[in-house]
Order: sequence, then structure tokens, then C-alpha cells
Amino acid sequence: MIVKKMSLAACAASLLTLFGVEAAACPICVPYPKTTLADVLVESESIIWVREDTERPYVFIPVEVLKGSVDDSEIDAFLDSTSRRRLKQNPDDVAVLVRSAPEEAWSYRTYASTDSQGFLRAIIEQSTYWNGARGSDRRISFFTEYLTDPNPLIRNQAYLEVGRAPYSVIKTIAAAVPRDQILEFLANWRLVEWHSLFILMLGQSQLPSDHAWIRSKVERSARYGITTNLSAWTTAYIEITPETGIEDIEALYFAERRRTPDELEEVHRSLSVLGSEGGAVAEPRIAKRRRRIVKSYAILLEHHPTMAGKVASDLTNWKTRALVDRLSSIMESETMLDPGSEMAVSYYLSMAPRFRSIKQ
Repeated sequence: MIVKKMSLAACAASLLTLFGVEAAACPICVPYPKTTLADVLVESESIIWVREDTERPYVFIPVEVLKGSVDDSEIDAFLDSTSRRRLKQNPDDVAVLVRSAPEEAWSYRTYASTDSQGFLRAIIEQSTYWNGARGSDRRISFFTEYLTDPNPLIRNQAYLEVGRAPYSVIKTIAAAVPRDQILEFLANWRLVEWHSLFILMLGQSQLPSDHAWIRSKVERSARYGITTNLSAWTTAYIEITPETGIEDIEALYFAERRRTPDELEEVHRSLSVLGSEGGAVAEPRIAKRRRRIVKSYAILLEHHPTMAGKVASDLTNWKTRALVDRLSSIMESETMLDPGSEMAVSYYLSMAPRFRSIKQ
């Protein structure tokens, strides 16, 4: 029995350690870790631009070597039919092939039109400055300039790069994107899945008109059960109403039994990000906010005990001892928790005595 408990704790520790690696990234913008195009380009040993041989299908001729080297061997690679057709129609466009070692085969990575080639070239050139203590900041700064680029490839890659930055960093670069561009982007509903980052930036605005718009979005979402970008709008709302925002959201969602799991998970994600700002040892302002969030979590567990795993994970990451009795009661009750939630709660309860207490 002891072995079983140790195994459970070890598994939970491994999972939480894994989540902790990604905890620095903002899960509101990019909920799940994604490998970006820049990641692939930086990690590749060789990168070449090619065009298809007009006489031999799926055989490619190098146009330019951007990184590494290429020998005289015939280059075979698979390109989808759409990309091949575009290459035939656009003589200045290229396909980007990469490989991680000289002995490996080339693989097609992306299509590069004339207006995206400069962007890809800049990634390769600038990546040498992305190492060291300030490397991450320089990388984020580079991609911030491309957030509203009209080219979808460029814009999407910039979003993925900036979106995985810590929330505290996103707040500091909010002013880097002109407000008019933020509003124009948010007005484009074809890009709604990319709105979260810009909503968070809007949450740093000091303009009453922006505050009124954010408030209306939250109220409308609560009224009609809308979950699209809910975590971003909730975060922005709390930022513009620091004294009452968490209490308002608690009343709208956590104290309402009719709320759906999707709504609760979106709102929890917002509070988790806001409470995690600054890491386990937060500055006084964040520590005060975290204490208020823990109070809201008590209401959440009272009305929606199936959220226990989410709450336990946050308390573990914050190294905070709170809500132990509530979580213990949920584990002893007939509440149906999924295996991951059970593991998170069990691990937290085993670790809670080592954490500092928080006044509730």
C-alpha cells in the first residue's frame, strides 16, 4: 500500500513538474505548447529554399542556402499539391526544406511567398541573439513587430511566439502595438481564434471607452454563456477593476451552479494566470490578489467540487497551504473526479503541510 501511494505521488510530481515548465507561458493565448516555425528553423542543421525541377516531379533545385550546407545529391521531398501548384504559378516563391543532420533526408517545412521570405530570413539571422540571459526578451521583441502583419503566415507565427510569453511580459509589451491596430484586429471576426493576446493587451488600457467595452463583453458572455475568449476578457476585466474585479467574476460564475464546465474552466484559467504572475514567491500586490483568488476558489469548490483538481494544481504551484479541509472533504465524498484531478488533489494534500499558510 505504501508503494502504491509513493507511486501515485511520484507520478503526480512528474506531471506537475512538466506543467511547471510551461507555467511561465501564458495559457490564455496558447493553451497547449506548440512548436513554432522559428523553433524548427533554429534547431535545423540546414535550411534551403528550393523550387521544383520542371522536368522531374518532386525533385527540387536549391535556390539559396540559408543555413548549413547542401551537396550535389538529388533533393527529393514531398510537397502537397496546393504548394506545388502555387510554386508553378509564382516563379519568385520558394519551398523551405530543412534537415537536422547531414545524413538525414530533407523535409518540407513551409511555403515562402515573396512577402514572407524576408521574415524567414530575419528569423535565421536574428536567432543568434536569442541565447543568453536576455535572449528570450529579444526574441519576443522581434516577433512583437509582426503581430498585425497582413500575411497570415507571419501574423500567426508572431502570435504563437508572443502568446507563449509569460503574462507579465505580455503586459509590458502591450503598448508596443498601437491601440488602433488592436481594435481593428479585434473587429475582424475571421481572426477570432487569435483575439486573446490582443484582449489581454487591451486590458492594460487606461481609456474609459476601452474599459466600458471590456465590461460589456464580460457581461454579455455571462448573460448568454459565451466561452469564446472568455478567459482573456475575464483577465482584462480584473485588470481594469483591481479592487472589485475578482469579486464580480466570482459572483457571475463561481457562485452560480448553472455554469457549464467550459465556462468554469475558462474563468479558472484567467484567475490561475493572474494568481501565478510572479511565480511562487510573488510581490505584495500579486500576493494580495492571490489571497483574494483563494477565497474565490473556496466558493468555486462549494458550488463546483469537480474543479478540485484545477484548484489543487494552482495551490501546489503557488506553494500555498489553503483549502485543505475542503479538498480533503471532496476526496472523501462521492464527487466524481477524473484520474488527473484525483492525482492533483492527492499530491497537493500530501505536500500542503510543507507549504506556507495563507490567511483566508
